[in-house]
Amino acid sequence: MQHDTRQRPTGRGCRWVAVLGLTLAASGAFAGDRPQALPGEEGARAAAPMPCPQGLERFLPGDYYFCRAAQHFWSGYQEMATSALKEAARWGSKPAQYALGVMYFNGDRVPANRPLGLAWLALSAERHTPIYEATFVSAYGKTGAAERAQANAYWNSMKPTYADAVAAARAKLRFDREFAKIKGNDSIYIDGLAGGSSFSVTQLLQNEQAAFFAGYQSRVYVGDATLVPIGEAAKASQ
Repeated sequence: MQHDTRQRPTGRGCRWVAVLGLTLAASGAFAGDRPQALPGEEGARAAAPMPCPQGLERFLPGDYYFCRAAQHFWSGYQEMATSALKEAARWGSKPAQYALGVMYFNGDRVPANRPLGLAWLALSAERHTPIYEATFVSAYGKTGAAERAQANAYWNSMKPTYADAVAAARAKLRFDREFAKIKGNDSIYIDGLAGGSSFSVTQLLQNEQAAFFAGYQSRVYVGDATLVPIGEAAKASQ
């Protein structure tokens, strides 16, 4: 299973984009050790000690806390990384929900809990991101009836906090509120993120929020209470 490797818009101060595609849970390092970068992850590993832009938390806390999770992960602080991932997930971060799903399903640096991992993967696939959907369907196919029933229970208990209807809606309200405060200013400075003309900063933020909310308001599942793989959902809707 791999993590999201989509490229996001970059700009002055956008250092965190280098860590958003990390394979947070599949490093193969021993628990308690600092993870070793796999081929292709060297740049992200080198960038991890750099501070996450504090000003980003004001606008897109899901991105900010995912950055913090990557920072903690590469520094060897797994509990702090997991905590930051859950906070990012609470703000609608699909990469964070995906990372948690892979971690718990595989028992990577956390106690294995396949039903919980499957529930996180289901949440991550809510916007139809292809790799998240494929991973969810693959994991679903590896579980039995008892595990699926437990995953369904987890999923329903988690939706009031982490599903897009709550988490992404909350994050969008946060972004719109904070963005409205800076519109119309001649110059803007955001701690650790950017400073300059109103146009350059607002464009940067708009690009980032478009990437963060890509696919928002899409729906993967049919019905309100049953967790099913994508193929079954498609058949049920016909």
